[in-house]
Amino acid sequence: MSVTPRELEELVAWARAGPRRITVKFKGYRFMVAIGRFVEALDASGRRVPWQAAFGSRPPHDVLSSLPIERITVEERGSAETFTSIGELLKKAGVRR
Repeated sequence: MSVTPRELEELVAWARAGPRRITVKFKGYRFMVAIGRFVEALDASGRRVPWQAAFGSRPPHDVLSSLPIERITVEERGSAETFTSIGELLKKAGVRR
């Protein structure tokens, strides 16, 4: 399922409004994407790494659209919810119906 740049902007706004932290783990890939106040790349231990080192010149919406997702975790006020697809997350955030 593809994610447009506009949908990603709305997802970041939803995460900021929460406040929420979204972590996307990909199948067979050692880096993750975190969405909170910003969109950033994380290594396997959860430390920030430069976007270029993790995903090269690919923009965040392209990374979310093209890599196979293992799980998505949304942390909000001490609780966590898990999703298996970006479509489920966009529905939860009210970005896509």
